[in-house]
Amino acid sequence: MGVRVRILNEEYNLRADEDEGYLEGIAAYVDNKAKGIASSFPHKEREEISILTCLNIADELCKLKEKNRKAKERIQRLIEKIEKNSK
Repeated sequence: MGVRVRILNEEYNLRADEDEGYLEGIAAYVDNKAKGIASSFPHKEREEISILTCLNIADELCKLKEKNRKAKERIQRLIEKIEKNSK
């Protein structure tokens, strides 16, 4: 699938196996993040805004991965506790 999106007033052609709505949603998310950073740092160049946007999204991803890891560990402990108590 492919779709044309706009990020920071620049158009991009995206192609992926996901449907157009998904790609548009991802692009909108990145665009909103980039615009937020651009408004906080109006004198930064596009490249710096792009790097800061990537760092912010990477930070979100890492925090979510850690949260997911901790949740999986907690679930595993609960499963083990249930199994132990059911014997």
